[in-house]
Amino acid sequence: MARDPSSDLRRAGLLAAALGLAVGGLAVVYPWALDSLLERLGVRALAGGLLALLIVSIPLRAVILGGRGLALWLPAAGLAGLLAAAAVGGGSAALRLVPAWVYACLAGFFAASLRAPDSVIERGARWIVPVAPAFIRGYCRKATGLWVLVFLGTALVTAGLAVAGDTAAWRTFTSRSVWLLMGAVAGAEFLFRKTWFRYYARGGPFERFWSTLFPAERTERGRRSTAYIRRMRGEQRGAAEAAGRTG
Repeated sequence: MARDPSSDLRRAGLLAAALGLAVGGLAVVYPWALDSLLERLGVRALAGGLLALLIVSIPLRAVILGGRGLALWLPAAGLAGLLAAAAVGGGSAALRLVPAWVYACLAGFFAASLRAPDSVIERGARWIVPVAPAFIRGYCRKATGLWVLVFLGTALVTAGLAVAGDTAAWRTFTSRSVWLLMGAVAGAEFLFRKTWFRYYARGGPFERFWSTLFPAERTERGRRSTAYIRRMRGEQRGAAEAAGRTG
């Protein structure tokens, strides 16, 4: 039976949302809540409770993400290993390694998508804008590679601070510095992308301002973007007129 492309897009969107929520939760909530929970519950009780919660969530994970591949289950298995180590050994370092493991998994997920024709960034772009042009593919692959490096570097720094036992530095980095870093990378990438493609389809205040600084007609890529936008708008008008005639 043929796969439904729209179903694949919805599943990719759900996975991206789940990954985003995981990163957001770890970057904001987990680092600040960990010490308080450790004081109230202790390492073993907290690790055991989180492990039980992880096990209970497995059926829901299967329903949302589907599949039984290693790429889907390895992150949960690694997280379970860290929680089990903390529950058995009673040391908090394993709990502080949890964000590092999640960032490493994100790096692996992004890197694995580079083996497919469409990288995870391209899938996300097409989920948001289904008519995104084909010429974004090469750029999306490079942007995916950039985020692989960002997530991997974040994982290494987080793990180093966790192993070193510098609780204050670990908390500051995982809850604040990493958020600022990713925001800076995302902002810089956005501005570079707008300047690179000069794709001004929305026509909002920012695009009108940016197009005065970097006119689309000044570069080959900008002219290609403009031609694509005109073609898509023409096709949309034609489809609307056809629907009006048959309505």
